[in-house]
Amino acid sequence: MLKERLRRKILDKRIALSEEERGLLSRKIAENLRSLPEYKRAKTVLLYCPVKGEPDLTTLFSELINRDALILPRVKGKTLELYKVNTLSCLKKGSFGIPEPEEGEKVSPDEVELFVVPGVVFDKEGYRLGFGKGYYDRLLRGVKSPKVGVAYSFQVIDKLPRDPWDIPVDIIITEKNIRRLKNGAD
Repeated sequence: MLKERLRRKILDKRIALSEEERGLLSRKIAENLRSLPEYKRAKTVLLYCPVKGEPDLTTLFSELINRDALILPRVKGKTLELYKVNTLSCLKKGSFGIPEPEEGEKVSPDEVELFVVPGVVFDKEGYRLGFGKGYYDRLLRGVKSPKVGVAYSFQVIDKLPRDPWDIPVDIIITEKNIRRLKNGAD
């Protein structure tokens, strides 16, 4: 119940951001992500298409396509399949109304060198609360590559309630800072 109340409160605040404010904050988050050594050297980077006010990192799509490095998820049953995307024209509304790659080269999570994931709420130890379906927790289980959570600063709280299946990120990026956690890669 606590998770659901927290999810609703932060989602409402996130959705209430004006387009102008969301754009400004998203550009700062993208700049912070772009400054990471892990981002600069990654040959493959998993991003996402934003929904419900999530930070919009689509400004990085073209740059990553030019590097032949953009990976986007597609929902298949209870899992996320990953696809290398070479053109944005392959994106079509898929599950939950989120644009997903309709075609492209399927890649395994082991081939992704940097995972950039959204969340509704993160805590200062890297645990995240999403929409409650568990897609990213299942995807990130056993992943060795760095995991980066992106959020607006108001989405980061001291501590979240946790379940045994929750997978923390290694780095949290907001418009204000980059927080490397105790297991954060460099």
